[in-house]
Parts: sequence; C-alpha cells; structure tokens
Amino acid sequence: MGRLSIKDAELLAQKFRLEAGMGMTEPVDVKSVLRRFRILTMYRPLSENSFGISIKTEGAMFMMVNCNSTRGRQHFTVAHELYHLFYDENPAPHVCRGAVSGVEKDANLFASALLMPREGLLHEISEVELLQHRPNMATVLRLEQLFGVSRMSLLVRLKDMGVISETVLQELNSVSVKDSAQAYGYDTLLYESGNEGIVIGDFGEKAKRLFDAGLISEGHYVELLNMISDGRGEGKDCVGC
Repeated sequence: MGRLSIKDAELLAQKFRLEAGMGMTEPVDVKSVLRRFRILTMYRPLSENSFGISIKTEGAMFMMVNCNSTRGRQHFTVAHELYHLFYDENPAPHVCRGAVSGVEKDANLFASALLMPREGLLHEISEVELLQHRPNMATVLRLEQLFGVSRMSLLVRLKDMGVISETVLQELNSVSVKDSAQAYGYDTLLYESGNEGIVIGDFGEKAKRLFDAGLISEGHYVELLNMISDGRGEGKDCVGC
C-alpha cells in the first residue's frame, strides 16, 4: 500500500466502520471497538514521548495506551494503532512516538478520518460558519466533546477538510482548552489524563483457563487478576472514552 491521501484515509475509515458495525457519522467508542475485535489492551504509564504500542501475532492483537496522555489523545492513539494492526503492510511491534512521516502519517490520517468523519463534522457546523471558514468556539467545543478528540486533532482535521485556514487554526488553538470548556459549561475530563490500570479484553478469562488447567499457581492467578482490578472504573469515563 502506498502513502495515503486524505481521501484514501476516509475511504479506509469508512470500510473499517462498516466492518465494525458502525454508522458513517457517529462518534467512535474506542473501547467498544477494542472489545469487538478482541484486541487485548492495557492502559499504563509510558515514557513522555511514547503514546502507544501495538503488536500483532498469529491470531492475536495487543495494544498498550499511555494513560498519562489526555483522554482525547488516548482515543487518537487507539485509532492510530488500529491502522497498524489492520492495514500496515509490516505490522511489526510498533511504538507510537508522534512521528509524522511515512506510515506514521498514514496512521494519523486514518485515525483522524475514523474519529472525525467528514459528514459527521459537517452536520454539526452551521452554513454560515462553513461559508466563512470560521467555526466559533462553541462549535469547536461541541465537536471536541461529541467526537472525543483533542483540540489540535480537531483543528488539523478541519484544516485538512478545507473548513478552516492555517491562520484560523492558530487563532483557535491559542485559546486555553480547559478555560474555554469550563466557560461553556463542559466537563474537562476529555482534556485530562486517566484510565490507568484499565485492561480491555479476555485477559481474565485466559488467566482462569491457565489456572484451571494447572499451568499457573493460585498465587500467580491472583496476581494476574490484581492487574485488571482497576478496570472497574471504566464506567466513570466520559462519552467516547
């Protein structure tokens, strides 16, 4: 597969949505996607310049997401790693460090198109804002919250779509994210880190099978279960997390 254009990334994202049983405009619940495709995923602290890790082996997929990133960034990381797991021609163990060249750029374009579908964004922006190529801050915040993405991710997507210029991008990005969210009455969880310790997948089920088969001790089994005990906090996450 050659380097993707924005249009190619959108078509690939639409294909993925179809295979995941999602509509073409709805926000993506990344944790539901991970469960659907049985991708064992752990949210753990990683180094500052590492956003996520993905590994694909014979019949199994694994992902680790940096819980020190904001939730919006975490969603983008999951979508980015989905590209590597499903469409990367060389799905070797991969660490996402924010590079923007080659296959990393392709993965970013796919993640952007998957999380922020063109039709879904356009539906939420008024005709006047589209014609003026300048959505107001209320619209920007509504889109961030609806699609569960960071401000920069949203603004870059709008620029790629031709909705805003680089000048407008810089202008909107200069406004404090948390302050603007609070001013408009939004929860700020999206712009904060979180999810530490959460495990998604059949990790516990596999551990139980190993214990029942006598392949691990009771102490080791309890230790493995303790690794996923923090997953009980999943229900407290914001929409789209």
